[in-house]
Amino acid sequence: MPHINASGLPSVWLLLAMLAVPVANPARAVVAGDAGSEGKRIYREGMLPSGQPLRGIVRNGAVLSGAAAACAGCHRRSGLGGGEGQNAVRPIAGRLLFASAQVLPGQRPVGPYGGAVETRPVYTLHTLARALREGVDPAGRKLDALMPRFELNDDDVRQLAAYLWQLAPNTAPGVTAGEIHFATVIAPGVAPAQQQAMLGVLQAFFDGKNGGTRQEQRRREVGRNVTGSEQMYRAYRKWQLHTWRLTGPPESWAAQLEDRYREQPVFALLSGAGTGDWQPVHEFCERNEIPCLFPSIGFSGLAHSGYATFYFSRGAELEAGVLAKHLADSGATGNIVQVFRDEAAGRAPALALRAALRQHGEYAVADRPLPAGEPVSAAFWGRLLDTERPQTLILWLNDADLADFPLQRAAPPEMNSLYVSASLVAQTGRLQQADGWMDKLRIVDQSEPAPRRAQHLARMNVWLRARNIPLADERLQANAFFAASIAGDALAHMDENFSRDYFIERVEHMTEQSLFHSVYPRLSLGPGQRFASKGGYVTGFAQDGVRGTAQRGDWIVP
Repeated sequence: MPHINASGLPSVWLLLAMLAVPVANPARAVVAGDAGSEGKRIYREGMLPSGQPLRGIVRNGAVLSGAAAACAGCHRRSGLGGGEGQNAVRPIAGRLLFASAQVLPGQRPVGPYGGAVETRPVYTLHTLARALREGVDPAGRKLDALMPRFELNDDDVRQLAAYLWQLAPNTAPGVTAGEIHFATVIAPGVAPAQQQAMLGVLQAFFDGKNGGTRQEQRRREVGRNVTGSEQMYRAYRKWQLHTWRLTGPPESWAAQLEDRYREQPVFALLSGAGTGDWQPVHEFCERNEIPCLFPSIGFSGLAHSGYATFYFSRGAELEAGVLAKHLADSGATGNIVQVFRDEAAGRAPALALRAALRQHGEYAVADRPLPAGEPVSAAFWGRLLDTERPQTLILWLNDADLADFPLQRAAPPEMNSLYVSASLVAQTGRLQQADGWMDKLRIVDQSEPAPRRAQHLARMNVWLRARNIPLADERLQANAFFAASIAGDALAHMDENFSRDYFIERVEHMTEQSLFHSVYPRLSLGPGQRFASKGGYVTGFAQDGVRGTAQRGDWIVP
């Protein structure tokens, strides 16, 4: 789809300069009745209605085929463009592509940095076909050489045009002229105190947005007299929060979510909380293409799938990769034993550790799965420690399973290290009482280690105190604050383009730029990435009388 050369303007301003007041277009009458499903495959997947891959030729005769030639690769799924290296990529959603660039009422015909706002004739089916095949725009100007010249017949062009008309609508489900609706999901098993901690942060954030503490209304009024400013602040609407509490077994959640969504459509899901299975919520978001931002869940089990849902991390599975690299870098030898519950949340990190260790060499790893639902007996721990005598012991267990671990006894002298997962163990403070294990106990953690975490969370803590919100669950509250903040930042840069795809693209872009990263030392996302935390630390306990955690190495990215 049409590229242009970089003009020196940031891509976001190029997009704003291109936003058009739609004009009547004869091409729409031709394609409006088409569903656009075939065009969708061309645009997203690079597959033609014939079943053959889309082919395009770029500079120097290089040939792109299939997914590599798909329009979405450059113009993004929203069709609202972006940047590729030093090149700006034009928005091509139908209401912009099939319209000429217009100057909004009351504004000068210049860009925000003084550059002229470019106009062009309206695209039609004929001129779109010529642009796609020959690389020439409606005014007869050559398009950027990065823009492929595609092999498309007339029906292919018509199908693609039909789909382009569906891209980037002015409004989306959950958005009205004066409101934008969000929901947060709470799964069964989340303690009432944790629910209140998360909801307190979200509601206070919404109250602040709607109460004008960020001065959106004043900015809107002032922006009317500043070139380029009106577009940035026109998107202010009152935020409405809906709490969707799920009940019963996970297999009943899909119907509950669909009922809630029919009753009140929402633009996106923000934060959310769960203690185990999250798959039905994930599938609901994917099925309806509803953005779901950063829920606080114990186990995702969704490490390689999804478009609409963003997660902080892969949880214990990521920690398994961190631990594998730590063991390899520290020269671990001897027998390694890992204990885990024989259920999804336990098997996932155990399998991930095995796979990650294979990348670093040959390691002897013995699995000791525990039957689901059965308590861990003292006899089990006795046999493990006294008979097997592991040199490295890894426990993919939660607080309840560790309750009977014999921390009161001295650690076996032949044991080098005992590792636990911070994603599974919430109450690590109990482990500090294990005098005989202090020099061997290690915690694999993705969070910012203390005392840096207090400085890291200072902004949120000031915000909480200003609203008389007690610090009840640091991780849960910080996660909710981050999810709401990212949503606000993304919407502030979307103008009137309430496209969920564009919202997702803005979240991808802005996560790394956020000044607040929840409890994590760093978060980042790229196009298509859905797990923002990429690494972790291995920490232990200092033995200086304070018994605080102490970092045992640098940030590890597996």
